[in-house]
Amino acid sequence: MKITIIPTATTITHYAFNNEKITAFCKDEQEDFDLSSLVAGAEFQSVVVDTLEADPSQIIREAYRDEGCVLHVTLCQGVGAGHWETSDVIDSNDYDPDKVYVKLNEEKSFGGRAKVITRKGVL
Repeated sequence: MKITIIPTATTITHYAFNNEKITAFCKDEQEDFDLSSLVAGAEFQSVVVDTLEADPSQIIREAYRDEGCVLHVTLCQGVGAGHWETSDVIDSNDYDPDKVYVKLNEEKSFGGRAKVITRKGVL
C-alpha cells in the first residue's frame, strides 16, 4: 500500500498497517478500516467510524486502486499553527508512527509555534 499524509486538524495520533487494513489510533481508542474490498476504478466514498471520536474525513481522506492493483491511501496527520504541506508518497511498510511526515514550510511566516501530533504526542 502506498500512503500520502496530509496536514489537517485531526485527533488521530498514528496508524498501523496490516496488509490492506489500516488501524487509526485516537486518544486511548483504536479502530480498524479494511480497504481490501476497494476495486480498481471504484470511487472511495468515506469510512464509517464506530468507536473513534474523529470525523471520517480526518482519518482517511482518499483511497483508490491503480491499474496495477496497488492501493493508494491519503491519511491525515494532526497539525497546529504553521504552513504545512503534504508528505511524499511512502510505502506503508516504511511508516513510523513517531515520525512527522507533513512538511512545515518555514519560508512562510505565521504567529505561534508550529506543532504536529504523533504517537509520542504533540511535538
